[in-house]
Amino acid sequence: MDTQIFSLESHDFMELEEALGAFDHQYRQISPGTFYGRFLQTQNDVLGVYRNRWERAIHYRGAPKGTILFAVTLTQTSEARWMGQRMGVDDMCVQRCGAEAEYFSAPFWDSVVFTIPEAELARQIVDITHDDPGTLLHTHGAVHLTPQRAAQIRQAALTYIDTAVRSVATPDAPSPLPQMATSIVELLARTLVSAQPPRHVKAGLDRSRQLVHKAQDFSGRHANQPLRVGQLCRELGVSERTLRDAFVKLTDTSPLAYLKTERLNQVYRELRDSDPSELLIKQSAYTNGFYHLGHFCQDYKQLFGELPSETLRRH
Repeated sequence: MDTQIFSLESHDFMELEEALGAFDHQYRQISPGTFYGRFLQTQNDVLGVYRNRWERAIHYRGAPKGTILFAVTLTQTSEARWMGQRMGVDDMCVQRCGAEAEYFSAPFWDSVVFTIPEAELARQIVDITHDDPGTLLHTHGAVHLTPQRAAQIRQAALTYIDTAVRSVATPDAPSPLPQMATSIVELLARTLVSAQPPRHVKAGLDRSRQLVHKAQDFSGRHANQPLRVGQLCRELGVSERTLRDAFVKLTDTSPLAYLKTERLNQVYRELRDSDPSELLIKQSAYTNGFYHLGHFCQDYKQLFGELPSETLRRH
């Protein structure tokens, strides 16, 4: 069982997004300032272990391919949100195979993420319970861990990563990684079996998520138009208070502030992926609803820590 190792440091959150080929996902930067992140991945047939460090808040939205995801926090500066649910330091994210979820991180988030093939996790659950693993395999939400179990998982992950890194220097020596990987899968299976029932998304929170997504879709379909709360409310058939409350629950900010951040992220992607000789910054700004270039450049620099022209030149 060969274990592959990959690491990356970057001031570009999209480089970290692109490095995670095992996920169908997208990142958006949602807190202001120059991004810095570190990423280390170890992968074999039964387990992927990822150490992620984000020094700006990121909105993750997506799904793992062919695996079940577990994530535990090492350090965070404030509460995060997993599918709208507030996540403390001893809460574990669980994302079932192929199911979309979204995560709003703290402005500083250091974490370990595990990915396990569904068949491997099912085998471990059956060994433990001697029962059909179907219900547990469909866990999709937040699981609260005891401080002791959370510490055990963190320590197992960090020891595994440290061993994997050291094994690169001695490739011919017998590796303990296969047995360690199996032990971690068993630990996570036992955690899932014995943990308190997952905190599934409440109906009211799910409605808020649906409303926010509808607002995002409308904003995206009318990207070249200025954002107006009244127009959004009329389109969605809700009051301003209902729309505002939904955004605050899910994103901890107002509708206009969050949707403007989304549009700025879209400009960032366009500038990053374009030839400087072929794309005009004002063209991208206008296409995404920013008609006052001075205000646009100021908002862009506040969010990403650089001017649009710097993003375009850098890539």
